Amino acid sequence: MFEIKYRDPESVRRALVPLGSGFKGSAIAFSRELKIVSVRDFPENIATMEDALKRLDTPEAAQSRPDIELRMHVFIASSTEGASNQYPSELNEVIKQLQSSLSYKSYYLMTSLVQRTREGAEQIAGEGIVEIGPPVATSADNNVQYKYRINQVSLSPALTGASMVQLNGLNFQIRSNVLGIAQMQTSTGVRDGERVVIGTASLKDKGLIVVLSARVIK
Repeated sequence: MFEIKYRDPESVRRALVPLGSGFKGSAIAFSRELKIVSVRDFPENIATMEDALKRLDTPEAAQSRPDIELRMHVFIASSTEGASNQYPSELNEVIKQLQSSLSYKSYYLMTSLVQRTREGAEQIAGEGIVEIGPPVATSADNNVQYKYRINQVSLSPALTGASMVQLNGLNFQIRSNVLGIAQMQTSTGVRDGERVVIGTASLKDKGLIVVLSARVIK
């Protein structure tokens, strides 16, 4: 059992998991109340974790919490050919992945959102109204209302490679007279600089897809 003096025990646990043996019966648990991480594993794995913990559980310097920039790209997916619109070239690879894994033929970029926050921030929220055009919406009432909320944003330390930005309790929803209502809820992690699909939801005969990227600004 390790006492955690400075860092969030859950974040430390996530960083230590890859160092475990994965053998049946091994486990890594944490308690925020007691500020501990408890480990059941082979002695050599526990020793490796103990060494890693010395590097991870260190005091944070004043104002050391980095800013985090979140970008959310919101797509309306359709089975109709030619229902796509222009989107940044940086999303080409994501679109290819969607086309290979989902049955939709076209992807319409409804909006792109940028949320600047800081590690450890809680109750992050935003909302707005966007106007969409044909062929996704062909009536005069083509406004779509969206809103999102994130319970907490945290940064998991990494022994190697990019840090992991954790989004706990992400809720995204849209409402439209034409498209209907769709909502997705998830808790997920995305590596610094990575771009991932965080969720999909049905929207009448279409689909709502949200792509997220995170950037740590030090």
